[in-house]
Amino acid sequence: MGYKIPGEKVEGRFIKRLNRFEALVEIEGKEILCHVPNTGRLRELLLPDAKVFLVKSGNKNRKTEWTLMFVEKDKGLVCINSAMANRVLESAIKENTIKLGNGVLKREVSFYKSKFDFLIDGEEKIFIEVKCATFEENGIAKFPDAPTDRGRRHIEALIKAVELGYKAKIIFVAFMDFVNHFTPYKEMDEKFAITLRRAKEKGVEVLAYRCRIALNEINIKDRITVEI
Repeated sequence: MGYKIPGEKVEGRFIKRLNRFEALVEIEGKEILCHVPNTGRLRELLLPDAKVFLVKSGNKNRKTEWTLMFVEKDKGLVCINSAMANRVLESAIKENTIKLGNGVLKREVSFYKSKFDFLIDGEEKIFIEVKCATFEENGIAKFPDAPTDRGRRHIEALIKAVELGYKAKIIFVAFMDFVNHFTPYKEMDEKFAITLRRAKEKGVEVLAYRCRIALNEINIKDRITVEI
């Protein structure tokens, strides 16, 4: 059950982030360059000496052999691989852990000038956009942890879909298990928060789930409340 994470795992000590996609980590006394699979700021996670876990890539053509996958926070593990949220949600839908609608699940479906993560194609067409929340404060998952015009445009496209008679959902997947509810991080991106509120008022369903995190597997644990 859940999404399996392939590859060798190893514990490391975080040193510093060099840019959006690269960081230095110490593994068994050696300083190595690794890939950071998240464009967010992650300032509360990627702290000097933080315990991290990396996954070895099987791609010999990659510049970096290791991917920084998990960061240990006081309360537990946080997965920072934001692209993996789609795979975790897809696994949960296919395993019937969560039910979002009836029909055939399709990935990356174009709609006007946008592309949504999923479409449930049945008697009703349900467009779904997925966002990965890695920021936590006082037991609250928040998104985004960096300003995102792209994310706001996705919400506006969901509003457009509803106005044309389709169903639409935006789902925030919290990549940790120690949060109780979700709220937009308005102090980081007020425009995103305002657009999300407008989307809910227009009929876009806003959902959030927390995950059970293990080094070899991530799965949806349960739904958490949303406060907008």
